[in-house]
Amino acid sequence: MSLATIGKRFQVVIPLNVRRQLKIKPHSKVEIVVEGDKLVIYPLSVSSLKGIGRAIKDDTDPTDYIATLRSEWERGF
Repeated sequence: MSLATIGKRFQVVIPLNVRRQLKIKPHSKVEIVVEGDKLVIYPLSVSSLKGIGRAIKDDTDPTDYIATLRSEWERGF
């Protein structure tokens, strides 16, 4: 088990041995989940984030795409 301390600004430093084991680098993304009374941190790999914008892979302008989505949400689609 590794211990960490929450700082004044609610920052947590992940212990070195855990960072090395999970290959976490500065600016790595993590997912934080509350499970009952536990806080669970899952490291995200870059490959898990790839393809997020796949829906706009054609020449659609991202701003236009978001506007379309918002109008659909407002109409209840």
